[in-house]
Amino acid sequence: MLRETNKNINKNIKGNNSYHLIDSGDRLKLEQVGPYKIIRPAPEACYPKTLPDLWEKEIDAIYVRSDEGGGHWEYQNLIPQQFPISIQDFNIYAKITSFGHIGFFPEHLNLWNLLLNLQIKNVDAVHVLNLFAYTGLSTVACVKKGFQVCHVDSSKGMVELAKMNMKLNNLNENSVRWMVEDVKKFVSREIKRGKTYNGFILDPPSFGRGPKNEVWKLGQHISGLLDDLMMLCKGSPLFIFLTCYSSDFTPMILERILRTYIKKDGIFLSGELTIKEVSGHLFSSGGTCCVYIQKEALPENVLIFQHY
Repeated sequence: MLRETNKNINKNIKGNNSYHLIDSGDRLKLEQVGPYKIIRPAPEACYPKTLPDLWEKEIDAIYVRSDEGGGHWEYQNLIPQQFPISIQDFNIYAKITSFGHIGFFPEHLNLWNLLLNLQIKNVDAVHVLNLFAYTGLSTVACVKKGFQVCHVDSSKGMVELAKMNMKLNNLNENSVRWMVEDVKKFVSREIKRGKTYNGFILDPPSFGRGPKNEVWKLGQHISGLLDDLMMLCKGSPLFIFLTCYSSDFTPMILERILRTYIKKDGIFLSGELTIKEVSGHLFSSGGTCCVYIQKEALPENVLIFQHY
């Protein structure tokens, strides 16, 4: 009976040009990305696989970590470097990268949907600063909503892919201010220019380098960055979305950080970023999040964090 169920699951997801986390276990995760089935490392998946039969065949690529750091893809079938898929209201270019990423973080889907559903009447007055913005699905969500967006990332390649994601969603890429910049330097210059923003999205790495080799360390630099962001919004942000992938920064710590800097009354929501597997289990992505939203902008029945 289980084997028959697995066949039905496999058939359903193979015919769907979307993203599915099929199963996880034994420190790995099995994913369907458009028409391709891939296996990637998942150190947090320190439990047995739920659907072991689905791991045995029709695998297109496996990402193998190296003992020295980094890793490589082992291909059973040819996969394009990038290809379009759709997840709910979002069209996305999946991109198979040399460091094992796929061009987007599916566990951010609820955050993109939250941006689309914010209860804001005068959307033209919302100016969003998207920092460490990667391939821009949160930028896509903001532009769909009608917000003005400045998209900042230190990687030119990621910014170019973000522009492609805009076009894929039939949005005008010229409606966004695109910046390939070091985040700290850019924000400091915006303060000197007298710029103002009222929405912020941040997905900072634990460690990173800017385009001119500037160093970013999350624990060392996040406080100063939030100080600067409060200057850009005169201490009154409409919303802040803060996510990260560092074991030192739990949801409670992220919430305490935001509460330290945001003095205006509002709603704080914090938790783990999870994905529901086809198997029915919840997978912890290793990401944590805290969202601050002014109370009047919070939509009803908001779902960000899933629980058993």
